[in-house]
Amino acid sequence: MSRFKLNQYDEGKNYIFFFMSALTSFTFILLLLAVFGYRYGFFSAGYSLMFLTKYAVYSSIIASAISLISIGYSLHLYKKFLNIVSSIFMFAINITIISFFYFQIIDLRSNPVINDISTDYHDLLEFKVYTDHNLPKDEHNLIQKFGGFKLPNYELSPLILSDVSKEEVFNKSLNILKNMGLEITYENFEEGTIEALEKSFWYGFTDDMIIKIEKLITNDIIINVRSASRIGRSDFGKNSKRIKSYFVLMQ
Repeated sequence: MSRFKLNQYDEGKNYIFFFMSALTSFTFILLLLAVFGYRYGFFSAGYSLMFLTKYAVYSSIIASAISLISIGYSLHLYKKFLNIVSSIFMFAINITIISFFYFQIIDLRSNPVINDISTDYHDLLEFKVYTDHNLPKDEHNLIQKFGGFKLPNYELSPLILSDVSKEEVFNKSLNILKNMGLEITYENFEEGTIEALEKSFWYGFTDDMIIKIEKLITNDIIINVRSASRIGRSDFGKNSKRIKSYFVLMQ
C-alpha cells in the first residue's frame, strides 16, 4: 500500500499548475495583442483597453487564485519543492500584472477627467503640427473640454525668468525636452515656439506639448506651456506632471 502511494506521488502531475500556466500564457497573449494591436493600428484604443486589456486582467486574477490552489496541491506531490516554487513564481507574475493595472486605476480616479492642461486657459496656445487640439474659440466648447464648469484646479501658471536671454531659454528648452524623452516636432526661434510629442511606453498613446517663450517689456522671459493627449478623457495626470517637470528643470 505504501509503495502504491509512493508511486502515485512520484508519477502524479500537477494538472492545476498546467491549467494555471495556460491561463497565464493566455493573459500575456491578450496583453500583447492589446499593446501591439493598437500601436500598429490593427485595433482601436477602446477595443485594446476595454476588451483585450480588461479580459487579460480578469484572466490574471483567476490565474493568481488558481496558483494558490496549486501551491496547496503541490504539498501532496512527491516533487513538492519544484511544484511549489513554480506555482509561487506564477503567482508573483500575475500579482505583478494585477498590481500594475490596479495602480493605473487609482491614478485615473485620483486625477480630474481632463486630458488637456495649460498654464493659461484664457489664451490657449494653438498647435501647428497636430491641429486637432485647436478648438473654435467659443466659450461653450472650452468649458466642455476643460473640466465642465470648473476649470481644473492645477496650480499652474506661466513661468517667469529673469537675467536670461530668450535665446538661452529657447536652446535650454530644446535640450530639456529631448532629455525628458520628447520628440521635437516644430521649432521657431522668432516665434518663440517649440512643439514636441511623447509616446507612452506600452500602448504608444501620444501626448503633444507646445511651449511659447516671449520677452516682456521688463526684459524678463515668460513661458507658457500646454500639454494635451490625443485620445482618452483622462490623462492620469501625465500632462500636468510633464509641465511641472519642465518648469523645475528650467529654473
